[in-house]
Amino acid sequence: MFSALRLSRPSLLRSILTSAAMQESRKAARPKRFTDNRAKKRTMATQGAAEQSPGAASSFSTPQPIASTAPPLTIPIPDDTPKFSDLAKDNLIHPTLLQTIAQDMKFEHMTPVQAATIHHLLRDRQDMLAQAKTGTGKTMAFLLPSIQTLITRGRKPGADISLLVISPTRELAMQIANEARVLLQRLPQYKVCVAIGGTNKDSEERRIRSGCDLLIGTPGRLLDHFEGGSDVRDKLRNVDTLVLDEADRLLDMGFLPALKSIIRCLPDKEKSKRQGMLFSATIADHVEKVAHLALAKDYKFISTIPKGEVNTHERVPQHLVVVPTFSDMATGLVGVLRQELAHVGRDGFKAIVFAPTAAQVDFYAGIIEQCSDLPKPTALHSRLSQSKRTNTSNAFREAKNGILVATDVIARGMDFPSVTNVIQAGMPADKESYIHRLGRTARAGAEGRGTFIITSHETFFSKFTLKDIKFEETTADLSAQRDILSIAERMDPEMHRKTYQAWLGFYKSYMKQLRWDSETLVHEANTLALKGLGSPEVPTMPKSIIGKMGLKGVKGLNIGPDPPKQGRGGGGRGGDQSGGWGGASTGNGGGPRNKRPRKQSDAW
Repeated sequence: MFSALRLSRPSLLRSILTSAAMQESRKAARPKRFTDNRAKKRTMATQGAAEQSPGAASSFSTPQPIASTAPPLTIPIPDDTPKFSDLAKDNLIHPTLLQTIAQDMKFEHMTPVQAATIHHLLRDRQDMLAQAKTGTGKTMAFLLPSIQTLITRGRKPGADISLLVISPTRELAMQIANEARVLLQRLPQYKVCVAIGGTNKDSEERRIRSGCDLLIGTPGRLLDHFEGGSDVRDKLRNVDTLVLDEADRLLDMGFLPALKSIIRCLPDKEKSKRQGMLFSATIADHVEKVAHLALAKDYKFISTIPKGEVNTHERVPQHLVVVPTFSDMATGLVGVLRQELAHVGRDGFKAIVFAPTAAQVDFYAGIIEQCSDLPKPTALHSRLSQSKRTNTSNAFREAKNGILVATDVIARGMDFPSVTNVIQAGMPADKESYIHRLGRTARAGAEGRGTFIITSHETFFSKFTLKDIKFEETTADLSAQRDILSIAERMDPEMHRKTYQAWLGFYKSYMKQLRWDSETLVHEANTLALKGLGSPEVPTMPKSIIGKMGLKGVKGLNIGPDPPKQGRGGGGRGGDQSGGWGGASTGNGGGPRNKRPRKQSDAW
């Protein structure tokens, strides 16, 4: 049934098969700006397909029909890893689950990650810290043992939550929920619920109360439920399994205080005999600390990343483009897109452009959209509604070409097949963010290219922060400067204001590295507004925002009135929905750790 890579068993268990997963989206409307690739025959895929499945725009509401079979395979799974049927021989898996995996999902052999973890988790119910990359079948590795525990312990369906999965982002939470529903398609009595920001909290609580066996959520929204006096916390009184997926990212995003609070809300681990699992791409000191918080003292550590493995940033060609000033960034970006489009060819050109803030994403997308020779772009960031984010992700995942302009909301945990180019317009938060962004291309053994566009002010980042990266320096193409400025001048003044304000907030966090004082920061921002954003004057900023930025009294600012206060609504704290005026990225040490951090990608 499966094509195979002939490797010895020991080497297999030390290797990772990176999945480029494509699963048919069944519900999401697809923007016309992407070329639909659903009709194109796909011959093979790995189990990572379900892990990276698009999820449904309404997956957090009434459950929608799901495909009964897994997508076809695009990467071979070795046939000398253990088979799922081997678990039945040891009486470790319910026959119905095995039927779903074999007959509906069409999986016979485990991926190396699954082979290294599932047997320990099922047979011994050990707590485990597993190092595994995204796209390697790790979601199945923790869902299968968790669902088997639910069945074995004979819980009354819907009475209490048996499995709690904590995910760093809404998108990843929805993907996990989607795969759980696929695994449970022959066991419809068990229900999967999602708790994420950007949705109606009361409706979410009603769905959980009406019957929930598996709950997948983001830290902030889960904490909202636990601390808000809802019944959700009571539904966890008999929780059997706790999973922290992408634990390193949870911590990098500043969620440690929330994780501690959530774990304190759970029943005593020893008395409840709760099993704990942490999956993380990297194992640093802070990951080990949370492991001791969530896992038993004798937890098992398994790494499925082979020593000496070549990472994406070590094998993908990377170009460095330095533009003179911030006013040249949009022009430099368009120049890079045109060069790369010519290099790859229009039919196969599929690019992700990363920008530091949501406002800059919208600005760059607006510029690109007016360039008739470039593919129409789509923007993706946490300021968009959840349904819009889901539809956009699904459309780009299935597209064979197109341009997606995004913040770090998709830098990790999201798989978009066949991305030919990753272009980073401006500094990321740190080296790890740069690497994870770049990792959206050249997946599953495919080729890809990276381009890093910075200004002459930001070269400290390429010289020092990224000193180990081998860049090929490329001259910036600024020939379209006049045309780009003309496009910018026609944009809505509100776009100018938001982009200006977000830029100020973001770069204020880097004043020390830039060797700027507040006056220089404002001067550079004003120059950008007039010469780069096309604003007829320096945009106004509310007095309160100026105060929060610590820029009160700085010359050059155009002070405006504060907007009327509005209610906060039901967005919650979860997922990727934090706001702010454009502060430093999370996990970068910019403030008290007991406060929910402002995120780089979510600036005004």
